[in-house]
Amino acid sequence: MRYLDTLAAYKPVFQNPGNYSRAQVLEKYDAVLYQYSLAAVSWVRTIYPAARQTLPPSLQPLPAPSGPLSLADVNRHYEHALGMNAGMWEISMAADFGKPSKLAVPRYDGPLLFMPFAPPLPPLQDVRDPQFARLVTMTKKVDDAQKADLARQNAATARQMAENAAMHAANHPPGPNPLDSIDPRTGLPYPAPQQDTQRWCTMMGNGVGGRVPC
Repeated sequence: MRYLDTLAAYKPVFQNPGNYSRAQVLEKYDAVLYQYSLAAVSWVRTIYPAARQTLPPSLQPLPAPSGPLSLADVNRHYEHALGMNAGMWEISMAADFGKPSKLAVPRYDGPLLFMPFAPPLPPLQDVRDPQFARLVTMTKKVDDAQKADLARQNAATARQMAENAAMHAANHPPGPNPLDSIDPRTGLPYPAPQQDTQRWCTMMGNGVGGRVPC
Protein backbone atom coordinates (compact mmCIF):
# COMPACT_ATOMS: atom_id res chain seq x y z
CA MET A 1 0.00 0.00 0.00
CA ARG A 2 1.50 3.33 -1.06
CA TYR A 3 0.42 5.10 2.12
CA LEU A 4 2.21 2.61 4.39
CA ASP A 5 5.35 2.85 2.24
CA THR A 6 5.30 6.65 2.48
CA LEU A 7 4.71 6.46 6.22
CA ALA A 8 7.67 4.11 6.61
CA ALA A 9 9.86 6.47 4.57
CA TYR A 10 8.89 9.33 6.89
CA LYS A 11 9.77 7.43 10.08
CA PRO A 12 13.53 8.23 10.10
CA VAL A 13 12.70 11.87 9.38
CA PHE A 14 10.29 11.94 12.31
CA GLN A 15 12.81 10.27 14.62
CA ASN A 16 15.78 12.44 13.64
CA PRO A 17 14.52 15.69 12.10
CA GLY A 18 17.86 17.34 12.80
CA ASN A 19 19.43 15.22 10.04
CA TYR A 20 17.23 16.86 7.42
CA SER A 21 16.53 20.37 6.25
CA ARG A 22 13.26 22.03 7.18
CA ALA A 23 12.08 21.78 3.57
CA GLN A 24 12.87 18.05 3.46
CA VAL A 25 10.96 17.37 6.67
CA LEU A 26 7.88 19.23 5.47
CA GLU A 27 8.04 17.61 2.05
CA LYS A 28 8.27 14.09 3.50
CA TYR A 29 5.46 14.81 5.93
CA ASP A 30 3.16 16.33 3.34
CA ALA A 31 3.69 13.26 1.16
CA VAL A 32 2.34 11.17 4.06
CA LEU A 33 -0.79 13.31 4.29
CA TYR A 34 -1.34 13.17 0.54
CA GLN A 35 -1.07 9.38 0.39
CA TYR A 36 -3.30 9.11 3.44
CA SER A 37 -5.99 11.12 1.69
CA LEU A 38 -5.80 8.81 -1.35
CA ALA A 39 -6.01 5.72 0.86
CA ALA A 40 -8.99 7.23 2.66
CA VAL A 41 -10.85 7.86 -0.60
CA SER A 42 -10.14 4.29 -1.74
CA TRP A 43 -11.47 2.93 1.57
CA VAL A 44 -14.63 5.05 1.40
CA ARG A 45 -15.39 3.99 -2.17
CA THR A 46 -15.02 0.34 -1.22
CA ILE A 47 -17.22 0.52 1.88
CA TYR A 48 -19.72 2.90 0.29
CA PRO A 49 -19.82 2.29 -3.50
CA ALA A 50 -22.24 5.19 -4.05
CA ALA A 51 -19.35 7.49 -3.15
CA ARG A 52 -17.79 6.62 -6.51
CA GLN A 53 -20.16 9.20 -7.99
CA THR A 54 -19.48 12.08 -5.64
CA LEU A 55 -17.70 12.79 -2.38
CA PRO A 56 -18.40 15.64 0.06
CA PRO A 57 -15.62 18.26 0.36
CA SER A 58 -14.53 16.78 3.70
CA LEU A 59 -13.65 13.49 1.97
CA GLN A 60 -11.95 14.89 -1.11
CA PRO A 61 -8.25 13.98 -1.46
CA LEU A 62 -5.58 16.55 -0.81
CA PRO A 63 -3.92 18.20 -3.81
CA ALA A 64 -0.72 16.55 -5.00
CA PRO A 65 2.36 18.10 -3.36
CA SER A 66 3.97 20.86 -5.41
CA GLY A 67 6.34 23.65 -4.57
CA PRO A 68 7.79 24.69 -1.22
CA LEU A 69 5.73 24.14 1.93
CA SER A 70 5.22 26.13 5.11
CA LEU A 71 4.09 25.00 8.55
CA ALA A 72 0.73 26.63 7.84
CA ASP A 73 0.39 24.44 4.73
CA VAL A 74 1.03 21.15 6.51
CA ASN A 75 -1.13 22.20 9.46
CA ARG A 76 -4.01 22.90 7.10
CA HIS A 77 -3.47 19.61 5.30
CA TYR A 78 -3.36 17.73 8.61
CA GLU A 79 -6.64 19.30 9.69
CA HIS A 80 -8.22 18.10 6.44
CA ALA A 81 -6.81 14.59 7.01
CA LEU A 82 -8.25 14.63 10.53
CA GLY A 83 -11.65 15.51 9.07
CA MET A 84 -11.32 12.59 6.66
CA ASN A 85 -10.59 10.30 9.61
CA ALA A 86 -13.74 11.46 11.39
CA GLY A 87 -15.77 11.05 8.18
CA MET A 88 -14.48 7.52 7.64
CA TRP A 89 -15.33 6.63 11.22
CA GLU A 90 -18.92 7.79 10.75
CA ILE A 91 -19.18 5.72 7.57
CA SER A 92 -17.68 2.71 9.34
CA MET A 93 -20.17 2.90 12.22
CA ALA A 94 -23.05 3.18 9.73
CA ALA A 95 -21.81 0.37 7.48
CA ASP A 96 -20.91 -2.03 10.29
CA PHE A 97 -23.55 -1.29 12.95
CA GLY A 98 -26.32 0.62 11.18
CA LYS A 99 -25.61 3.90 12.99
CA PRO A 100 -27.02 7.16 11.53
CA SER A 101 -24.86 8.88 8.92
CA LYS A 102 -25.08 12.10 6.92
CA LEU A 103 -24.48 10.03 3.76
CA ALA A 104 -27.17 7.40 4.46
CA VAL A 105 -24.58 4.62 4.19
CA PRO A 106 -26.06 1.10 3.79
CA ARG A 107 -24.80 -1.91 5.72
CA TYR A 108 -21.51 -3.35 4.42
CA ASP A 109 -21.31 -7.12 3.98
CA GLY A 110 -18.01 -7.38 2.09
CA PRO A 111 -14.59 -8.55 3.30
CA LEU A 112 -13.14 -7.07 6.50
CA LEU A 113 -11.46 -3.77 5.62
CA PHE A 114 -9.74 -1.56 8.20
CA MET A 115 -9.54 2.22 7.98
CA PRO A 116 -6.09 3.59 7.09
CA PHE A 117 -3.94 4.41 10.12
CA ALA A 118 -4.33 8.05 11.11
CA PRO A 119 -1.26 10.15 10.23
CA PRO A 120 0.99 11.64 12.92
CA LEU A 121 0.73 15.24 14.02
CA PRO A 122 2.70 17.84 12.01
CA PRO A 123 6.45 18.08 12.73
CA LEU A 124 8.75 20.90 13.91
CA GLN A 125 6.23 22.26 16.42
CA ASP A 126 5.12 21.83 20.03
CA VAL A 127 2.15 22.74 22.19
CA ARG A 128 3.57 26.19 22.91
CA ASP A 129 2.51 27.10 19.38
CA PRO A 130 -1.23 28.00 19.52
CA GLN A 131 -1.92 26.55 16.06
CA PHE A 132 -0.27 23.25 16.92
CA ALA A 133 -1.99 23.14 20.32
CA ARG A 134 -5.30 23.58 18.49
CA LEU A 135 -4.54 20.57 16.29
CA VAL A 136 -3.63 18.50 19.36
CA THR A 137 -6.96 19.40 20.97
CA MET A 138 -8.88 18.55 17.78
CA THR A 139 -7.08 15.21 17.50
CA LYS A 140 -7.87 14.31 21.11
CA LYS A 141 -11.52 15.22 20.57
CA VAL A 142 -11.74 12.87 17.55
CA ASP A 143 -9.96 10.08 19.43
CA ASP A 144 -12.19 10.44 22.49
CA ALA A 145 -15.36 10.40 20.38
CA GLN A 146 -14.26 7.21 18.60
CA LYS A 147 -13.35 5.50 21.89
CA ALA A 148 -16.78 6.44 23.30
CA ASP A 149 -18.48 4.99 20.20
CA LEU A 150 -16.57 1.74 20.63
CA ALA A 151 -17.43 1.54 24.34
CA ARG A 152 -21.14 2.02 23.60
CA GLN A 153 -21.05 -0.56 20.82
CA ASN A 154 -19.23 -3.09 23.00
CA ALA A 155 -21.82 -2.57 25.75
CA ALA A 156 -24.67 -3.03 23.27
CA THR A 157 -23.06 -6.22 21.94
CA ALA A 158 -22.64 -7.58 25.48
CA ARG A 159 -26.31 -6.87 26.27
CA GLN A 160 -27.42 -8.61 23.09
CA MET A 161 -25.29 -11.67 23.88
CA ALA A 162 -26.73 -11.81 27.41
CA GLU A 163 -30.29 -11.58 26.04
CA ASN A 164 -29.59 -14.33 23.52
CA ALA A 165 -28.14 -16.57 26.24
CA ALA A 166 -31.17 -15.98 28.49
CA MET A 167 -33.57 -16.76 25.63
CA HIS A 168 -31.68 -19.95 24.79
CA ALA A 169 -31.80 -21.05 28.44
CA ALA A 170 -35.55 -20.36 28.60
CA ASN A 171 -36.19 -22.40 25.46
CA HIS A 172 -33.90 -25.25 26.50
CA PRO A 173 -34.53 -26.07 30.20
CA PRO A 174 -32.09 -28.42 31.93
CA GLY A 175 -32.77 -32.13 31.69
CA PRO A 176 -33.32 -34.52 28.80
CA ASN A 177 -34.56 -33.02 25.60
CA PRO A 178 -37.99 -34.53 24.73
CA LEU A 179 -37.08 -34.38 21.07
CA ASP A 180 -34.33 -36.93 21.68
CA SER A 181 -37.01 -39.66 21.82
CA ILE A 182 -38.39 -38.74 18.37
CA ASP A 183 -37.14 -40.52 15.24
CA PRO A 184 -36.35 -37.64 12.80
CA ARG A 185 -36.99 -39.94 9.83
CA THR A 186 -40.58 -40.73 10.82
CA GLY A 187 -41.50 -38.02 13.30
CA LEU A 188 -42.71 -40.77 15.64
CA PRO A 189 -41.28 -41.90 18.98
CA TYR A 190 -38.63 -44.56 18.82
CA PRO A 191 -40.12 -48.05 19.61
CA ALA A 192 -39.52 -49.24 23.14
CA PRO A 193 -36.60 -51.68 23.36
CA GLN A 194 -37.65 -55.31 23.48
CA GLN A 195 -37.35 -57.01 26.84
CA ASP A 196 -35.59 -60.41 26.66
CA THR A 197 -37.23 -62.84 29.11
CA GLN A 198 -34.94 -65.49 30.45
CA ARG A 199 -36.56 -68.93 30.43
CA TRP A 200 -35.59 -71.50 33.02
CA CYS A 201 -35.80 -75.28 32.83
CA THR A 202 -35.60 -77.94 35.50
CA MET A 203 -32.88 -80.55 35.13
CA MET A 204 -32.79 -83.73 37.13
CA GLY A 205 -29.73 -85.85 37.66
CA ASN A 206 -28.67 -88.40 40.24
CA GLY A 207 -31.80 -87.69 42.20
CA VAL A 208 -31.01 -83.96 42.36
CA GLY A 209 -33.07 -81.32 40.58
CA GLY A 210 -32.08 -77.78 39.67
CA ARG A 211 -33.06 -74.79 37.49
CA VAL A 212 -30.88 -74.01 34.54
CA PRO A 213 -31.27 -71.55 31.64
CA CYS A 214 -33.17 -73.12 28.77
